[in-house]
Amino acid sequence: MIRVFICPKCGKVRVVSKYLKASCYECGRPMVVCHTPYVEWVELDETEREQIRARYWKSEK
Repeated sequence: MIRVFICPKCGKVRVVSKYLKASCYECGRPMVVCHTPYVEWVELDETEREQIRARYWKSEK
């Protein structure tokens, strides 16, 4: 299963296929699983992805 992870510290997005957990390549912090499934994520446009990413990022600021 492919998962979308978002870093709550720096907002980076990472797509992972093998693991249930992921660390941010930018800041090293554990990432949070995005509740938007990968199959929906790839169909979103850049603006919609940015809105989702911002929600996860702002929740930790």
